[in-house]
Amino acid sequence: MYKLFTDKVEIFECDVKLDGASLTNSIARIIVESQDVNLLFNGTVSADGKCKIPIKKLKGLLGENSKGTIKLEIIADDTYFVPWSSGFAVQTAKKVTVEIKSQTAEMIVESAPAVQVTKVKGEIKNNKVPLSVQEHIVRIVKILVREDIKLSNLKIKKDRLNNIVAVYLRRSAINEQQKPQIIEGILNKLPK
Repeated sequence: MYKLFTDKVEIFECDVKLDGASLTNSIARIIVESQDVNLLFNGTVSADGKCKIPIKKLKGLLGENSKGTIKLEIIADDTYFVPWSSGFAVQTAKKVTVEIKSQTAEMIVESAPAVQVTKVKGEIKNNKVPLSVQEHIVRIVKILVREDIKLSNLKIKKDRLNNIVAVYLRRSAINEQQKPQIIEGILNKLPK
């Protein structure tokens, strides 16, 4: 099983030998297929058959322990080949594990002055303090970045954008005066 990583760039390398077609001007690419998403990574094939394809960090695209199929595609002289495929699993390259063996010293308990809130500005619903317009903008932009929605592909993904924003605004019970500020803020913060 091939390993892909959420937190480091992987370079897929192989040697390609092709009979009956030229490697000059050939195209190599890796297709990563999972249940939720399909990804394509382009690479190069040198004249001597050395194939290199960089696979970017998958954080935000595929979660840890995601599984699926990875395959190599070669296009040479207008002919399509799939010379290799395998299952894959996504892992994190860097992990921290902490194991506490024992605790012999007395625990230190911090004492801090107690703070009591007597009045909260704004309306409180379900014992929750409402979020500011800026906090709503940050949350929505994070969702859009995860969905790979940016200013450059807005025309293509406008339906997905509209759906995400509409669902968020409806679920967050945002008042009508805040909606134009939030939408304008999203457009200003959305990556290019």
